[in-house]
Parts: sequence; structure tokens; C-alpha cells
Amino acid sequence: MGGAWHNPALRPVPAERRVFCRIQGRDYGIGWQCEQLRLRGLRATFFCEVLSSLVLGEDDTRSYLEFLLEHGQDVQLHVHPNFYHYAEKLWADANQADYAPPARPDALSSFPTEKQAEILGLAAEIFRYLTGLQPLAFRAGSYQADERTLSILAQLGFRIDTSYNPVYRSAGSFPNEALPANRPVLLNGILEVPVTVVRQQLPLPGKPGGLIPLEICALSAAEMRAALDQLHTSGARHVVIVHHSFACVKARDVQYREMKPDRVVMGRFTSLLDYLAENSDRFEVATMDALAREEDGALAAPAVVPSLGYLPPLLRTVQQAVNRIYIV
Repeated sequence: MGGAWHNPALRPVPAERRVFCRIQGRDYGIGWQCEQLRLRGLRATFFCEVLSSLVLGEDDTRSYLEFLLEHGQDVQLHVHPNFYHYAEKLWADANQADYAPPARPDALSSFPTEKQAEILGLAAEIFRYLTGLQPLAFRAGSYQADERTLSILAQLGFRIDTSYNPVYRSAGSFPNEALPANRPVLLNGILEVPVTVVRQQLPLPGKPGGLIPLEICALSAAEMRAALDQLHTSGARHVVIVHHSFACVKARDVQYREMKPDRVVMGRFTSLLDYLAENSDRFEVATMDALAREEDGALAAPAVVPSLGYLPPLLRTVQQAVNRIYIV
């Protein structure tokens, strides 16, 4: 949102800065990511936010949808209700009407069922309009989904949800459901494929049980390799690794007016892709679209959480603390 809720002079950040992350004409967002995938013959699933079109316009949203499809990547639906409510605010301002957004305007799981259905139905309609495709997989913004979300998704023709992140459970990611970590479950007609988490012994404020998502900007390359090896040895069938379009840049402010490449995270990204490509006999890199079309087998797997110990997370934490300094 780029501070737009709090500063009327600001607007949400456009795709050129937040999705493509262009620095002096060069892409460090999805353009760079797609090139790295192409070089290794890999495809990924990009969960794309489309409610942003209500605020930034169709062309802004279409720019990254068409780019990803032209580059052979899998495109699925991602929803941040912030944009829906901010569009309502802009309409109210233009018509000199009072408007009070929800207390948590981006938390889908906090809304009544009817409001969830309205927002998800609109987002799916926009996605189909802009891409000509029926989305089969979904991820809620900030992992804010619940059992009701899955029922709505099933009615809309989805097959997979990957919103459950155990690290964010207390913050609204399936807060009332007892779902297993790292194992898909069938719930309300939807295959819930959770974001993979790992455990570290290093204490983490606000992270229950030392859990941390298998996210490229959150773990070192060595930690990701160790986690993948443990999961493979344990017989895990599915691993969901998270990355973001803006994760490979460091922005000076929330508007992304000035950015620098984040060489540390870029190195982790390429190292992970190299490891997956070099170990294709053990790891198959697949998309959510492909998984949605599988007949069975997704549920036949143990719920295993890899352990990273103490020292590797400590070293990574020190590295990240230094890397957060913008001038580095």
C-alpha cells in the first residue's frame, strides 16, 4: 500500500516498482526471477494480486500477468483485500461520503463469510477477465484464510489453497482449525497445501515453537538445502517454498522510490535453483497448476518439520541484520 492508508498524498505502489522492481531500466523483480528460472529449465507458480486493478488500473495489473504468461510461468490468484477497501475509500472521498474501513482491512479471515465471498468472487472474475484463464490455486494475502475461505473457493471452481502458514496461525492463518504442518489435507472440497515450515533452536520473537517459513529471504542457502534433504529423507511428497517479487531489492522507503539490488537474497535464489536443478533425480519442481490436475497421492505423506539446530540460524541472523542496512 506504500503508506497510502495513512498519508492522503500517497497511492499504492505501481507494478514497475513493486513487482518488476526496475532500477535504472533493469528488472530485479519478476523479470530477473523468470530469467533465472528459464536458464535452469524450471517453472514456478506466481500468485498474482488482481484487486490492485481497482486502484492502479487494468493496465498496471495486466502488465505482470501478461509478462508471466508470455514467459511460460504458472499464474494463479492472490488476494489482498486492502485494495478492495482502499478503492471504496477513494470512491467515498470523491463523493464526499464518510467511510470507515474495517479494523483489519487486509485480513480476509477476519471478515464475515458474505464479505469473503464478495471479495473472492470479484477477484476471480477480474483474474478471468485479464487472463482468460480459470484460476485453480489460491493464496490469501498475509496467509489470512480459514475454513470458510475454502468453502467459497470450492464454489468458485478452485482446487488448491496454499494459504496455511503455521507461523502466522495466531495472526489469522486458519486460527480456529487444527491443521498439520507440512502435510496437505483435504478440507471442504479443497486441497490445502501449507507453506512449508522449519524449526530452529534460536529463539524467535513472535514465532511459536521456533518455526520459520521456508522462504528464500528468511533462510540461508545452506539452511534451505538442509531442509530439503531432511524432507526428502523423511518421505515428504510436497514442499512449498515462498518468494516475493520485491524480495531481491532493498528499498529506501515504503514507496520504493529508490532501491538497490539485494545481492544476498539474489544469491540465495540462484543457489536454491541450482540445487534443485542439479538434484532433479530427487526433487521435481512443479507448479500448482500441475498439482491441481493430479488425480491422487497428495495426501499420502508424513507431517515432518525439519530442524535447523542453533548455529546455522544464528549465523544467518547476523548476516541478515547487516544486510538490512540500506547502504550495504
